[in-house]
Amino acid sequence: MGTGAIRLSEGMSDVPAQDAGAVSSRQGREPVALGLILVGLVALYAPVLIEYGALFLWSEDDNHSGLLLLLVLFGYWQDRKAFAWTATSREVGYGAAAILCGLLLYFVGRITDSVQMQGVSLPAIMTGLAMASGGFALARRWLLLSTLLIFIVPWFGPIADALLVPLRLGLTHSAARLAAWLGFPVSTSGVFIYVGFVELNVAGACVGLRAMVSMTAIGFLFLHFFPARSLGAGLLFVVLMPMIALAVNFLRVFGLIVTTAVAGVGGEAFMHDVAAYLEVGIVLFAFMLLGKALGPRAEAA
Repeated sequence: MGTGAIRLSEGMSDVPAQDAGAVSSRQGREPVALGLILVGLVALYAPVLIEYGALFLWSEDDNHSGLLLLLVLFGYWQDRKAFAWTATSREVGYGAAAILCGLLLYFVGRITDSVQMQGVSLPAIMTGLAMASGGFALARRWLLLSTLLIFIVPWFGPIADALLVPLRLGLTHSAARLAAWLGFPVSTSGVFIYVGFVELNVAGACVGLRAMVSMTAIGFLFLHFFPARSLGAGLLFVVLMPMIALAVNFLRVFGLIVTTAVAGVGGEAFMHDVAAYLEVGIVLFAFMLLGKALGPRAEAA
């Protein structure tokens, strides 16, 4: 009886040892699999960044898309502890299907030279990778990050951009009227502002549709970093985002007018370059303050 008990106890001790070995083997393969995933993503999208980065991501007309990409990548990195290999076989199948669809979009985009199709393939692949590794839970957790990747590439051409002409006109005339009320020699004609003998053209880069869309997408990204305390607070954040972007853009146009009146063409050229980056910084800071104000309240000690 004693010998049987000993053998039984030895058999029971073998099971955890085998499970531990399987877990250890799986943990050893996981970093390799993650490394292969990262290498594959770099191999796919590094050529896209090289070919189109200077044209779309960092150009003066749409310099917010590059910032959006960096913030989304930071979002993934900040939430990297949520990455886990817990998907079921059914979730792996759904994830593989999403990855296959993304690769098909990428292939068609490459052979047709369509940056839009190549761009939309990235969120499809990222969603598939999340589902195939962490299941539906991880795919839902990273759904906002994956969706915002769509707005990295330009989806709106000159025809859609022309829809904002009334907005540009209203913004330009309002800034010019304020400057004239303060005593500066300013007049307007269409999207042209005349400051003394200097003519300024408020181009689409100042209030372009692509810039508005990318900045709004960045605002939604702040909901990932600073979750709203309620649905109403989240909706208020969404409503205030474009208002903040327009208000800061108004200040940018007004600053260009005043700088031109005070320092001439040389001052306007300098201010134009500086204001493009200053505007982004102010908008991001305002989004951060708004996100904290509408986020969960700290519990009293």
